Amino acid sequence: MMKFLVLCLALGLLLARPAPAQEGAPGIIEGSLAYPSEFIPPDMKVCAENIATKERFCTAKHLKGKQYQYGEGYQLKVPPGEYLVYAYLPDPGQYGAGYPQDYRAYYSEFVKCGMRAECPSHAPVVVRVNSGEKHTGIDPQDWYR
Repeated sequence: MMKFLVLCLALGLLLARPAPAQEGAPGIIEGSLAYPSEFIPPDMKVCAENIATKERFCTAKHLKGKQYQYGEGYQLKVPPGEYLVYAYLPDPGQYGAGYPQDYRAYYSEFVKCGMRAECPSHAPVVVRVNSGEKHTGIDPQDWYR
């Protein structure tokens, strides 16, 4: 009988424990698209890669609007974390690009500096996303590194 009571008590404690905390609400990363040409390739993709987990969140959907520097932008919904954001082309050769297929145009110090010749660093910028935050102006446009 005593074993039965101990078992019931242990089971009750297990069931009464609060559920594990869930990750916070997702955040948004948004920015303008650009490409060193007269157009933005329609197959350009944008990804945010979580620095800790290496999980990638990508989109091929181009948004249109005046709020975007060249009329096209993107938006990604991501869990809280730290991210590197980049654009890439699945087949850069079809546009005459001389860089490899795995080339990434990051949101970088060069972009933040205004992409001028006197901007020396092309280091990717870490975007820290907290629960429910929206980050705009995260422009993965450093095709010049």
